[in-house]
Amino acid sequence: MRAIERMQDVSETIKLKNQAKRYEWIRRLGMGGFAAAGAFLLMMSSATAEVKEEVAEKASERAVPERSMRDMSLISGSSEAAGNALTQSGLYRTLLPKQGDSIAIRYPAPLFSGPVSATSDPRALHVRYFGQSGEKMTINSLSGKMGSFHTYDRGTLWIPLWYVSEASAKTVSLAPQNVTLTSEAKLSLAPSSSVQWTHDKVSEAGQMVAIAKWNDWYGVILTPSDWHEGYEVYRPTLLWVRDKDVTSVKPVPAPLLGPDSQVSLDTIRGITELSLKLGDDTKTVQKLLGDPTYTESSEDLQTVVGDPMILGEAWRYERRDAHFTVTFSPSGKLARTHWTIPGKGEAWSRVYAGDDYLFSQDYSVTPLPQTLDIKPKWRNQGTLAFTYLLGAGKDTLLIKGDDGGYSGMHYDSSLYAVGRADGKTRWQVDAGFGVLNAVPESSGDYAYVYTSYNPAEQKYVNQVRRIRMSDGKTMWERKSGDEFQMGMWAVKKSVILVNWKDTGQEDVSVPSVLSVLDNETGKERWQRDVAREAQILNQGADDPYVLIRDNNKLEALDLMTGEPVWQIKAEGDRLDDPSFEPYFAGGPQIDHFAGPDSDKRWILVGDAWRLLDLKTGTSRGEYKSSPGERFEVLNERYLLIQHPLDNSDYWGATQFETRLYDVTAEKTTLTIPGKGSKGAIGDETLYLAVDGIPAAIDMKTGIYLWRMPNTAAEDADLSRYAAGSFAVLDHTLLFPYGSDLLIFDKKLGSVLGRLRDARMGYAELREQDHRSGTLNLHGDELYVGTANGGFFKYDVAPFTAMVQ
Repeated sequence: MRAIERMQDVSETIKLKNQAKRYEWIRRLGMGGFAAAGAFLLMMSSATAEVKEEVAEKASERAVPERSMRDMSLISGSSEAAGNALTQSGLYRTLLPKQGDSIAIRYPAPLFSGPVSATSDPRALHVRYFGQSGEKMTINSLSGKMGSFHTYDRGTLWIPLWYVSEASAKTVSLAPQNVTLTSEAKLSLAPSSSVQWTHDKVSEAGQMVAIAKWNDWYGVILTPSDWHEGYEVYRPTLLWVRDKDVTSVKPVPAPLLGPDSQVSLDTIRGITELSLKLGDDTKTVQKLLGDPTYTESSEDLQTVVGDPMILGEAWRYERRDAHFTVTFSPSGKLARTHWTIPGKGEAWSRVYAGDDYLFSQDYSVTPLPQTLDIKPKWRNQGTLAFTYLLGAGKDTLLIKGDDGGYSGMHYDSSLYAVGRADGKTRWQVDAGFGVLNAVPESSGDYAYVYTSYNPAEQKYVNQVRRIRMSDGKTMWERKSGDEFQMGMWAVKKSVILVNWKDTGQEDVSVPSVLSVLDNETGKERWQRDVAREAQILNQGADDPYVLIRDNNKLEALDLMTGEPVWQIKAEGDRLDDPSFEPYFAGGPQIDHFAGPDSDKRWILVGDAWRLLDLKTGTSRGEYKSSPGERFEVLNERYLLIQHPLDNSDYWGATQFETRLYDVTAEKTTLTIPGKGSKGAIGDETLYLAVDGIPAAIDMKTGIYLWRMPNTAAEDADLSRYAAGSFAVLDHTLLFPYGSDLLIFDKKLGSVLGRLRDARMGYAELREQDHRSGTLNLHGDELYVGTANGGFFKYDVAPFTAMVQ
């Protein structure tokens, strides 16, 4: 019998028994004989046209010596019958990439930090990245059927090579399906991979969720046992199971986050991690997740530093065990997602897997607040992210806008006036990346504004203006040009300027020039040289004198003549004044509707804080300070003092106690372990954040009335979340915490919820702005600054009604 006849007989036998054996026979010929075997196969009437075409292509491409060939499981897009035969046998082999080959991902692939074997724990594969279709790479090395590649930003990663095969491109994405596995089921790293795990190693209940199908294989989601370790965040992976090992397939009940959803949190996280992608539209997300609990204005979506703010819409899904926020761009495309998950020990914010920083997670050790929909009287939308109240006139508010950047990343700040009745912007001054300072007159009719830089002219101008608050009209202005640097303060019917030569280096030998201007005309009354190190201590716009501290001497200078009115020489070693500390908001919290107290003020003189009568210089109280201490002025009687225990350097200390000092009794009346800040007093109760945890303490007994529930470690410091200040209402407290404005039951301390649309945040080096400018209470009016450009006016009655 001739060879071709023998081949035909073999072919008929194969056809009758199992079409897949044809490929077994071809494989046994060896890859070196692939071309000849392909030619025989093309003559067989039983081969489909697609198979003939594919084999012919392989024969022309793969006629190379056997020693250069390696097996790789590959099933390309042939007809269904041939495809099933291939998958049943798993015997179709083709080339593996070689070291140095350039390849492209054909279907989204899990990327591993190292080779994966059957001995690896499948729930701890530590997937940080998912490669996307079309992503290209160069193979560095091979291990089994995995290849490694290296990129500058990701380092070395490993990919199962099936994901770069032509076959994987035929994978079909599925709506999430619950699949039940047989007891003998095995799950593979990729279709036909020898890296397999029994189902009990993967899912004790034998239930998994499939989101992909390739021939007779289901791609199922496997979530990690630990989603993160510190800043290392892990993603789910995709394993593969044959449909013969699946007993049932049922759609996952949709929507995943609907009010009646029974889908587990782990399952939902796995599905959203691998299903949602940038650019998805609202309909796609709504179909998968359902209607959100609430929608609100998003955080700033701008990712290019210095470019205008972009606001979209945030969809909040609030479960008892987690919150999920999906944010859309103004055009309705998915821009980012954010999970807030209960955690323990240490709080983690904005962590993300790999380089997917737009898909972030929080692990919170404080309660998950439900959104409360309290309608504002009005909302003003600014052009910059952070908004702070700077002052208030009769019918106008003065708002500072800031991009929140620092250290070379600060591009924009602004000052604008908003009508108290309607919230409409009346005028605005843009300051670019320069210095901005504004002080309203006590009458509320005018404001003094200093800007060092003019962004329209793109140059430094050092401009001082008196602006009418009602319409923004400039009454007078002065410019000193770009050769000088300047500081500005306001006092009673006067403006203080300090100029010094900008030499590009710190030369304290050259004095500064202090001058006082008439507030009505802007004309100079007098000037004098002062030491470069001298400090101006004036606050507000009503102080009776210029207050200047130089070395160990404090002077009050007459506003008309510049002559000393009173003088105090310090005793003891001079301490650094924490009032100038950019990372601590000490001293009094400023009431922008009343302004700072112009009659008396706490001022550091030597090593003692003195409560001075500003008119006479006499002392009404004193606190002997220790090195490293920081304090807040709560009212005329009480100071809240942070005292370091293990280091005289405040920033080097790790242990603190907090003291409540009674000026009248001249003694410490309470000592609290930990670092207390943001203090406020109401009804003989001290409200404060202790190591960042909001709390209430009975001022008579020192006993905690309540602390916000938390799962933080005992030594945890959450102060970074507590940037603002308390607003103390009749029955409730408001406190900015992280990205939320929390509302507390004042008596019980329970978290009633978070205020809808009031996006909070923290900008470094704006401690005083956060403390005094974010929340301001004036009678029955509450004013709220935010971190997404919004500024609100609320009536306080709805906040009281929540408790009643």
